[in-house]
This record gives sequence, structure tokens and C-alpha cells, in this order.
Amino acid sequence: MREISVVITMDCEPSTATSHPRATGPRDWAMGERAVLGYAAIARSYGFPCTFFVHPETILAQADLFRALEREGHCVGLHMHPWKYSFWRHEGERYRAHFGDLSEAEATALLAEASALFHEAMGRPPLWFRPGTFSANDASFRVLAALGFRGGSVSAPERVYRETRSVWSGCEPDPHRAHATFRQIAGDLPFGNMPLSADLSRILTAPNGRRMPADFRPDTDWPGQYGVSYRAIAENILAQVRQRDPAVPVLNAISHNMFEYRDPADPVCQRFKVMLDELSGACERAGVKPVGTTVADIAERALRVAPPEEEFAYI
Repeated sequence: MREISVVITMDCEPSTATSHPRATGPRDWAMGERAVLGYAAIARSYGFPCTFFVHPETILAQADLFRALEREGHCVGLHMHPWKYSFWRHEGERYRAHFGDLSEAEATALLAEASALFHEAMGRPPLWFRPGTFSANDASFRVLAALGFRGGSVSAPERVYRETRSVWSGCEPDPHRAHATFRQIAGDLPFGNMPLSADLSRILTAPNGRRMPADFRPDTDWPGQYGVSYRAIAENILAQVRQRDPAVPVLNAISHNMFEYRDPADPVCQRFKVMLDELSGACERAGVKPVGTTVADIAERALRVAPPEEEFAYI
């Protein structure tokens, strides 16, 4: 492996004023804009474009911002927390659920409605998707493909957040075509899924009982909370990808639009730079060139990979 793709993503949440006081998100649109622009500027300084997954009310409120970012070479897709959207659009009643709670019919109706709002803001339908908290069920990929989404970043390997319906134990860790009936494995749907990169050498347990591996996420203070350095995360993830030798090798990072990425003194901003330094350093030490790209490129490359041929297990 001489090159590896690097995809820097951000989930762009609605302001808490438009969703719910207990929801995650920026306190106002100005803070959200600072976060987005600061994040993009830092990523670009390392040679990486960004992929922004944007909630419907955010894309409507900040359409000019995201259209400008798209013109600059960044990628813009749709993000969805059904319950946040419900507070804004349906007085908290119609979709009071996580994405993985929704039936096939409910998910289809919700995404069709949200896609129309995205189209209104961006002048085109959304092609890329990420659910809030990586919440999904076995109908999710089938719904996304049927609605014309080309791909996205739907899964978080080995994450187990049962209360948000985000359970990805044993799932495919590298970019792949999604499966029509079983979300954890590769299939033949016309939907290219890019999992979140994760250090699978160790599963961590949060104080609330959630289980997850460390990942490329400056939001979490991995060294302070879990004693895991960003160097170890970068080196372990890179080594694991090289060992698996997938058809589409990628390092996929994530953050959110509620941090002051324009403030060099902000701890999350500082961790983002350390994370990018360590990611780049791990690649250099391994003799692998990091190449910045977006989910659009990764999904299309995954779609060109032949579906896997799996022997039936006679057990």
C-alpha cells in the first residue's frame, strides 16, 4: 500500500434553539459557522478537503455557506437525527425516534421530506448520508439506495450504543457496497458505505456503559479520559487497514459543528491539530502517502468493487 485516502468529516447539527435544550449542537448559527469554517481551514492546511453531513434545518439556515464550501471542493451531504428534526418540523411528535428506530416506511417518508429541503437549499438532491450517532437498522441501506443516495458514512465498527440503536459489532470495517437485508456485511446494493475508522485493538467502555473503540475524533479527549494517545490511535488504525489490505483503503475522521475551531486556544481545536499531526506522522513513518478526498470519491470507488462471493455456512 503506497497511498491511503483521508476523509475529514463533520456532522453539522442544528442550533439548540431550533431543536431541544438537551440536544447536541451549536448554541447559535454564528457558532456553527465559525466551527465549519475553522475546521475546513485547518483540514485544508494539511491538504485535506472536508465532507460535511448537514442537518435539514442547518442546510436551510446556512445554504450560502455550504454552497460556497462545495464550490471550493468540499463535499456536502445530508445528516439526520429524526427526533431533532421532529422538534423543528413536527412539534416533537411525528419522528420522536433515532434513525434505527424507524420502520422502512417511516425512514422513507422522513428522508424524502428532508431531501426536498436539502434540494431547496443546495439546488440538487442529497447523494451522501450519515445518520446521527450512526443509528441504523437492517432496512436503512435499502431505503437509502431506493431514494437515490449513492453512498455515505453510516456505520461505526464495534460501536454498541443500544439506547440510540447504534449497534455495529462485527460489521465490515472498510468501504463496501451495502447489503440489502443485513447491515453488518457487504452486499450488492448501489450504495457505497464508508465506515468510521476505528482502532479495533481495544474496545473501550464509557461511564454510561456505551462501548466503542477509539477513533479519529477530536471531540473526545482520548488521552485524558481513556489514556489512549492520538499517536497510538493513528498507528494502530493505519496498521490494521494495511493488514486487511482492502480494495478502498481509507482513514475517516469525524467531528461536530459545536466547537470553536477558529480559536487556537480551544482544547478541541488543539486536539484536532494533534490528531492530524499524528495521522500524517503515522503515514510518513509507514511510507504511505495520505491523499485527501471526500465521501463522494470513496463511495464511488466502493461501488466499483465487485460484490463479495460468500460460501453458505452449513452449520
